[in-house]
Amino acid sequence: MGASPSVDTGSGATVSRKADHIRINVEEDVSSKGVPSGFERYRFLHCALPEIDLADVEMATSFFGRSLDVPILISCMTGGVPEAEAINRTLAETAQAFGLALGLGSARVLLEHPTALPSFDMRRYAPDVPILANLGAVQLNKGVTTDDCRRLIDLLQADALVLHLNPLQEALQPEGDTEFGGLLERIEALVKALDTPVVVKEIGWGIAPDLVSRLVDAGVVAIDVAGAGGTSWSEVERHRMNSPVRARVAAAFADWGIPTAEVLVAARQAAPQAVIIASGGVRSGMDVAKAVALGADIVGLAGPFLRAAAHSPEAARELAMELVEVLRTTMFVVGVRNLTALRGTNRLILEGSSVDGQAGIVRRYKTRGRGEFLDITEDVVDFARVCGVRNGIIHVASPHTTAAIRINENEPLLLEDFRTLLDRLAPHGNYRHDNLSKRETVPPEEPQNGRSHCQHLLLSSSESLAIIDGALRLGDWQRVFLIELDAPRERQVTLQAVGR
Repeated sequence: MGASPSVDTGSGATVSRKADHIRINVEEDVSSKGVPSGFERYRFLHCALPEIDLADVEMATSFFGRSLDVPILISCMTGGVPEAEAINRTLAETAQAFGLALGLGSARVLLEHPTALPSFDMRRYAPDVPILANLGAVQLNKGVTTDDCRRLIDLLQADALVLHLNPLQEALQPEGDTEFGGLLERIEALVKALDTPVVVKEIGWGIAPDLVSRLVDAGVVAIDVAGAGGTSWSEVERHRMNSPVRARVAAAFADWGIPTAEVLVAARQAAPQAVIIASGGVRSGMDVAKAVALGADIVGLAGPFLRAAAHSPEAARELAMELVEVLRTTMFVVGVRNLTALRGTNRLILEGSSVDGQAGIVRRYKTRGRGEFLDITEDVVDFARVCGVRNGIIHVASPHTTAAIRINENEPLLLEDFRTLLDRLAPHGNYRHDNLSKRETVPPEEPQNGRSHCQHLLLSSSESLAIIDGALRLGDWQRVFLIELDAPRERQVTLQAVGR
């Protein structure tokens, strides 16, 4: 579920709309239609001998200077109406009890009407956990100032300010604010003026990697990708519409957005050092584990918590307990002690086509730099054992143009000879590709790696190997290498098996 929409000052319709949003989210089916979160495409390879005790599993992390027992955020939801106060209090007490972060609903109404404070003032119930204030980013184009944001942060004793992006929702609302022009510049100015960290989030349609990069360049500390697969706010708005035409317009966007798992992976690649929050269609502790393994620092849930809190405080606490225990158990049976190890695991695999005679996965590797010959043979051998193909071919492929796949012998002096050969054939020097001034629409951080591309041209993006009687057939000295020809980074390798 995303953030509450912006509020029309002094309007009775505002209160009605916020109350409608709570009711609709609790009572109606407002999930995305035809666009899953993407987490269902992944599964963990079971580790029958984890070599750790369950008690060794450590899920703690930190978030905006405060400790969390688990990397879970109760995402921004509601506020500003009487029924929201009880819901937010339940969520705040749950966050405090289980060491979760808490996001609050859109608080523009609080800037205009201080009497709305009780439905937002949750620090008294959650004194120790991170609390995130929340405001529609478009309000920066509607007269909300830096001082207003400071006042909001102070009122709520918040550790960060979330600016939510919801252009589609605003476009569908009859009362929506759609003046998004020049908004990035205003966000950048606010970030520079505030001492408090700023988070930018979508509300359920995803933030694509090009915008992730621009937001990070603007100084935004954390990005909540908030992809598709959970609550669809076009569906929420559809349930509010009296006009059949407007309802059909909203229905056209029921399958809109970027799946959360997809946008999460892309965001992490676009901003390796940023804090990435994954939300949108996260429904279980298993999804939390998958999101962390895919690169999330924190994982957000909204809809499940709203429905639980609307039912009872006990239901909210039971949901939190379930999430925590499933996450803990998943880490145990994957064999990882902490979140750092979970993010680096190679036991999360992407299911490819799953029909007779075909199977595929994507593995991720972190390379150390140019000239590394990373031996991935054992991963290929493991895949051959579990892919279900008895006799056929495994195709090992790199989707990168500066990282190659090759088969050869893993002997240190021979690897030095390979590096020398590549450097002689494509030595350090002047490459036209590196003259960024001659290339159009190239960002200033574009790597100068013409040499890497030329070396890749001498190698190959893939190799094919035989499976016979369920086993990978390699020569006595043959090994499969992922060859890094550029700077250290995360790389992907696709393993595809075809046969019987």
